[in-house]
Amino acid sequence: MRFIALLIAIVCFAATVLASAAQADDSQPDDGQSDASVASSAANPPSSNPNPTTLLDPLLPPTSGTVRLPTTKANTLGFTLHIELAKQPSSGSVPVNIIARSTSTFAADRRLTIRFRSDPDGQLPPTNGLLIDVPLLLPQGATSARVTRYLPKFSAGYQYQLAVYEQDRPLEDCVAKIGAADTDFYSHEQHLNWLLITDSDVVDFAALPDLRPLIYQDPQFAASSFRGTIGAPRDDPRFYESVFSNGPHGVAGQSELPTDWRGYQHYDLIIVDPSAVKAAIQNGKYQAIEQWVLNGGSIALYDSASEQSFVDTLELTAERPKSLVLNFITPESMFNENIRRPVDESWNQKIWLRPLGAGIAFGLRKLDDEEFPSGRQWWVVEHTLGHRVSPMLRRGVDPILGDRRFGRWLIPGVAQPPVYTFMGLLALFVILVGPVAYRSTAKRGRTYLMFLIAPVLAIVTTALMFTYGILSDGFGTSARIRQLTWVDGVSGNAGERVQSTYFAGLRPTEGLSFAGDAEVMRYSDGSAGSWEELTERSPAILGNIRLESDQQVFDSAFLPSRQQRQFIVHQPREQIGTLSIEAEKLDPLAPSATITNRFGFALRQCIIRDSDGDYWFADHVPGDSEKVHCIAITRAKSSKLIGDLYNQFRPMEEDLYRSPQRNYRRTTRDLIITISEQIKHQSMSQTDVLSGSFEHWLNQRMQLEGEIPHDHFVAVSDVSSDVVLVSGTELVDSVRYVFGTLK
Repeated sequence: MRFIALLIAIVCFAATVLASAAQADDSQPDDGQSDASVASSAANPPSSNPNPTTLLDPLLPPTSGTVRLPTTKANTLGFTLHIELAKQPSSGSVPVNIIARSTSTFAADRRLTIRFRSDPDGQLPPTNGLLIDVPLLLPQGATSARVTRYLPKFSAGYQYQLAVYEQDRPLEDCVAKIGAADTDFYSHEQHLNWLLITDSDVVDFAALPDLRPLIYQDPQFAASSFRGTIGAPRDDPRFYESVFSNGPHGVAGQSELPTDWRGYQHYDLIIVDPSAVKAAIQNGKYQAIEQWVLNGGSIALYDSASEQSFVDTLELTAERPKSLVLNFITPESMFNENIRRPVDESWNQKIWLRPLGAGIAFGLRKLDDEEFPSGRQWWVVEHTLGHRVSPMLRRGVDPILGDRRFGRWLIPGVAQPPVYTFMGLLALFVILVGPVAYRSTAKRGRTYLMFLIAPVLAIVTTALMFTYGILSDGFGTSARIRQLTWVDGVSGNAGERVQSTYFAGLRPTEGLSFAGDAEVMRYSDGSAGSWEELTERSPAILGNIRLESDQQVFDSAFLPSRQQRQFIVHQPREQIGTLSIEAEKLDPLAPSATITNRFGFALRQCIIRDSDGDYWFADHVPGDSEKVHCIAITRAKSSKLIGDLYNQFRPMEEDLYRSPQRNYRRTTRDLIITISEQIKHQSMSQTDVLSGSFEHWLNQRMQLEGEIPHDHFVAVSDVSSDVVLVSGTELVDSVRYVFGTLK
């Protein structure tokens, strides 16, 4: 009897285990399963997991299909991987989600590396390939692990070759392709791509407002058969599902919003109403949106009851900058190309503008007779954005081809031939071989020794030139850094652009370490060739990148010995601080004011313009909330100080990388200029923005206009230590501009 009871217990236990395994296997999503189910299961890990890992961050639509590894049905690895990435045709940051699930529980810690290799058949140019490693820890006792990372990409297209490694050993049946060979980045860079965010957790297409006035602004829909034949959105929600399934526009609910600002980078404009903003603030998703705008994005708030409501909802500067006005033509040109006249004052009661860091915020008044802003209002928004519809122009860097503007921020005196020293050594060689050696041997009747002396002196001279060339640049690492920090005085947050050039006498073995939440772009000198030439060349890998939670490590291949290499970084700065001024103007002949610096670091040559338009100056402002008296200055004096402050660290063109003028017709050698000219033609703008929104503000305000807007300030400071990528680096001619709105 005991034997029979034991046998029954064993059978019951086995049945329970098999049922649990079958249930766990059924819960694994297949390749064709919806992305929402994967994200939902990732956001709600099993309660039996004793070591919960970081929750998965949602990917904004559109996304690629999910790849499942191993690729065979027979699974001997003890886990499955589900990998999904966002569609990103242009260069930039590609969000990727990785989910690992155990067939039972992980018996011990396992450390995997998921490797993404640029597919030369799916990314152009093939010379810009990258190897990107994403570490993934499978903790002992857990049933799942998940991670979200942002893959740097310096090419067009988003197709990768996948492989999985454990202890540097490739795992069997874990090789696949993910993404698509979509290299049409021109349309993505030249047209407005927007994202509508709803206040609901997930999108209900039947409840969307009538988006046709916005959709028809896009040229690909304006002349389509959809126009005039589509019913109201609640009558035919399938239309919106088809429109948003593959981009370039998107809609997202609150549960679908990422918490990393880079998740919004392939969009140009975020559209929200007050209820959506309130929901995002409550669930903690608004912070990433604000960081994205501070770094150059744009946001539009519709259904705003008033200008004050618009300011309060987005927590913007209360006073409208006097210089920020609507300066475009009326949208009547949409309907009649012969009607083009300046905007009248009534538009300032329909649309409000505010700067928010390097980005811009729009407020669209709620109209009584319309459910959604009209096509005319959206026309005004799009044509006000100008260069901001292009991520490449917003950043001011093209990592695909590069350009000659690379030479504006080089380290002077390194990686350049010491011409005058070489000329002196050659002159000494000529003198020694000629008058000295020849006359000396001739006097002794041994001129045949010249056949020995001349080669020896030539070898010595060459060795001296080579040695001097090496020693003059040294063996350490030097850098020239231009750090631009744009501060929002209301929140105390900032967006930042860092342009850094590095030179290493000996390549650093540890590589380059960037912040984990930074978007990193390499900046080349544009000498590699045109777009048409590079697409025909053999595949090549630029280097290896390792993405961890708090850092991005670029290996030493990105900084070879004795070459200048340049990088552009955009990153958020949370709670960096504020600057405020308290002015006393009771006596017009002796106005006084005090400045309070809450940045935690000192400012130099601080120029402030208050809400009345008056200028103040302080040569040195210590940090840590210390108050300092400043002096009132005239408009003429402020203009000179502002211009001098910019010219003191003005990016200047170097001659090192210039080449003879040639006819480059029929080839594309500068993508930024090409895209800028196209956008200028579309938006009827006359402004070239070739160095990004941050640099454009400095150049426009400080050099061309010689004044800053009301309630703004600008100052310089020392470069922060956390943007220096290599330990022991010597900084040369570096600067940090700190500017923005007052508290």
